[in-house]
Amino acid sequence: MIPSTDYSYLGSGSILIREFGSAAPLVSLGNCSALTFSPQEDVKTQMDFTQPGGNKRNEVRRLTGVDVSFTFHDFGSSQFAVGLRSAATPITAGTATDEAAVAYKGGYTKLAKIAKTITNVEPAGGGVAYTAGTDYELRDGMLFIPSTSTITAPVSGAANVDVTYAYDAQEKVEALIASNKQYELLFVGLNEAQSGKRVRVHAYKVSGGVIQEMALIGEDFGAGQISGALLPDGSKTGAGISQYFTWENEA
Repeated sequence: MIPSTDYSYLGSGSILIREFGSAAPLVSLGNCSALTFSPQEDVKTQMDFTQPGGNKRNEVRRLTGVDVSFTFHDFGSSQFAVGLRSAATPITAGTATDEAAVAYKGGYTKLAKIAKTITNVEPAGGGVAYTAGTDYELRDGMLFIPSTSTITAPVSGAANVDVTYAYDAQEKVEALIASNKQYELLFVGLNEAQSGKRVRVHAYKVSGGVIQEMALIGEDFGAGQISGALLPDGSKTGAGISQYFTWENEA
């Protein structure tokens, strides 16, 4: 019998996450465009050998797991902590004074932080300051040395200049330094096909994967897709109680 009630679904909402078992708040992963649960099956089929042309006689389907995938569009530390197994360090705005650097003519030198302004460049260990615009320039947050600069070449790769510069507040992510983690995931959304009635999906234990691709140059907004799997939460017990996830919606 076809139900007369309309149960159409078109979802939007937020993904909240925290490490499994941690005494920490759930935090938002920001703007996410996709969240999917994909059950996987092992199908055992018995063929009917009594009939010409065969066909199935019986079939058994065993659940082998549930894959989880989501796509985020905010490239921030909380997203990369999950997708890059990373740690982020906030850096307050400030000034670096006499930072030793190895600078070659005709190229760029990466400084310890992204520079906003370079106020002084002088020989390593001190000396007469070099001339801005002639001996050095600020380009893309780095020190650039023109080929006509009077800055002497490094000797055996040793620092040949001291750089003083100002920088804005920044955040540095150290990628791929942590082991695989498990998370608690909560989706809080709205069903736009039902006048915005609330929907909630609680996945108790998710094994987090790594970001599949980081498109650093492209013609569209950045997107990071992460795939993982649902795992059973052994603390959820009792008849009719799922160890994997629950779905709730306003009627």
